Amino acid sequence: MDELKTVKSSDFETDLAVAESYLLDNGIECVINREYLSISTTEGGSARLQVMSGDYQRAVELLVAGGFIEREDLGYMPD
Repeated sequence: MDELKTVKSSDFETDLAVAESYLLDNGIECVINREYLSISTTEGGSARLQVMSGDYQRAVELLVAGGFIEREDLGYMPD
């Protein structure tokens, strides 16, 4: 079963908007989930760019290629 996975997080929702548009333009459905919490989250940001788990690897590769994240940001290393 597909579930949402975070590919990028930020304290500022606007930081995620361009990455969201980039993924959508490349055929990856995604959402920005906002969690305005008064405490820190383990992922580091209160807004999260999320994709379905089946699209996670491709989304990460696109975001790396586009300069939005580095592989090390997620602890992700491709096979």
